[in-house]
Amino acid sequence: MATQDNLKTARDVFDAWNKHDLERHAKLLDEKHVFESDTIPAAMVGRDAGRQFMAVYLTGFPDLHFEVDQMLADGDFVVTRWTATGTHRGELMGVPPTQRRMVTRGCTVGVLP
Repeated sequence: MATQDNLKTARDVFDAWNKHDLERHAKLLDEKHVFESDTIPAAMVGRDAGRQFMAVYLTGFPDLHFEVDQMLADGDFVVTRWTATGTHRGELMGVPPTQRRMVTRGCTVGVLP
């Protein structure tokens, strides 16, 4: 894929998150997509894992929103710096809702075919 196509795909993934669209998100993923995060005990692989990963966060933060701060692409790699906001209104990995607003920053690395 061309660099611009990879950037568009990465933007589409964040758009799916912001629309809370599990199916669109899953369709954008490769079946070998690997989710790794310090918030899950082990890596998760595939489209079904993508749906599950997203559902966990949308349950905990039903108003979850990502702001893309920066995207950098080189060949098949896209790195996205983002800021996420939301209110902890549902259980999240065993933690009961606190009703507190959160802001967190992170970075996602995508390797596109």
